[in-house]
Amino acid sequence: MGETLGLALCQTAWMTDQPTPLYTHEASVDIAAPPELVWNLVTAMERYGEWSSENQGGYWRKNADGVPYTGQVGEEFVGINRRGDQEWKALVEIIEREEGHAFAFVTGGAALNIVRWRYVLEPSDAGTRLTEQWELRNLSPLMIEKGQAEVDQRVANAKESLEATLEGMKAEAERQAQA
Repeated sequence: MGETLGLALCQTAWMTDQPTPLYTHEASVDIAAPPELVWNLVTAMERYGEWSSENQGGYWRKNADGVPYTGQVGEEFVGINRRGDQEWKALVEIIEREEGHAFAFVTGGAALNIVRWRYVLEPSDAGTRLTEQWELRNLSPLMIEKGQAEVDQRVANAKESLEATLEGMKAEAERQAQA
């Protein structure tokens, strides 16, 4: 997360008492597209269902005036997920937004801080190197109830979904760059 570059460039919700992650996974992909194009995909959370093996999309929560949020730090998104015949919704809160460089959110919001998903964009010879990071920070109530087998399944699902999302974003960004 590093240094703050000013509100216009970087917003981060600093959460106190960060736990040491229980599990982590990270992968990167080089994309033949400019960072601005990749950034637009990374921050379009309602489109994740097009690329993820688990997420089906979702919607931004609304502010007090009934206007949907747009992905700023502190704003919330409801993800709709499906695995087999199970479907569930997951509230996430945006915790980091450094325009054109880093975007992160946590499942369960800052209060539960269950899983952190983070995307980092860096210029590369190909155009953009996109890295996705996943951290299981706290066990969800279902993981606690069902035990290690559930934790192992969630870790495996996250790895699969992370890889699928990166490959899907790569394909879409390169398609748009060629258009």
